[in-house]
Amino acid sequence: MISYLKYFYFTILFIYIYCQPIVSEDIYLGIPKEKYLVGDYSGSKVFKNRIGEGFMRPDVLIAFEKMVSAYEKDREAAKNSEKLVVKSAFRSNFDQKVIWEEKFTGKRKMKKSIESKKPEEIVSIILEYSSAPGTSRHHWGTDLDLNSFENSYFEKGGKGEFLYTWLQKNAKSFGFCQPYNELSERENKGYFLERWHWSYQPISSKLMEDWLELYKEKKITIKGKFLGSETMGEDLPLIYVTSINKTCKEN
Repeated sequence: MISYLKYFYFTILFIYIYCQPIVSEDIYLGIPKEKYLVGDYSGSKVFKNRIGEGFMRPDVLIAFEKMVSAYEKDREAAKNSEKLVVKSAFRSNFDQKVIWEEKFTGKRKMKKSIESKKPEEIVSIILEYSSAPGTSRHHWGTDLDLNSFENSYFEKGGKGEFLYTWLQKNAKSFGFCQPYNELSERENKGYFLERWHWSYQPISSKLMEDWLELYKEKKITIKGKFLGSETMGEDLPLIYVTSINKTCKEN
């Protein structure tokens, strides 16, 4: 009986320690807050990555690798072939500006044509799936795009069905949440559904609060910083930054 109680105690202790949120003591990693929150720095100098994949915060990488390890055990047991792959992670302000302006000018094609569209209409189309520079969660090193940029990949019958079902059930145990769930669950505001996008909530929730504070204090501005920015006004960036899955806002 005593040995059983010892086993039970150490099992609970292991789970408690293993699943505790991992957060660096200096949340901004020595970078000025105003620069960090808008991606105005080089991620490769302060972040880490798995070989051949995008950069993320060191504490996020630790949590992610724990999640990958747990997923691999279940994946192998289920004889599923889809491994966890990071398609995109940290993006600097410059990176996001390139993506945005290529879409704005038509150089990078989107699902909807921008032919004969007014600037505000083009901006609306871009904002279905892409953030404006200075407003992206990818600036923070906390957010990851996994496996595929197509929702159908994760749907029933898709190659990523097992993975997505697993993430929905288990990701929270490792600190991760899906920011852009169904629009209907976010008052039909913000970006469209992104089953591939996962965020390390223990840090990203704090960074979002800080971003909002600086934006309201006008220490973060976007007007004049990229093509089409003059059409967005003051409220649109706030709507897109805050319209996320409620589980990603919990502290």
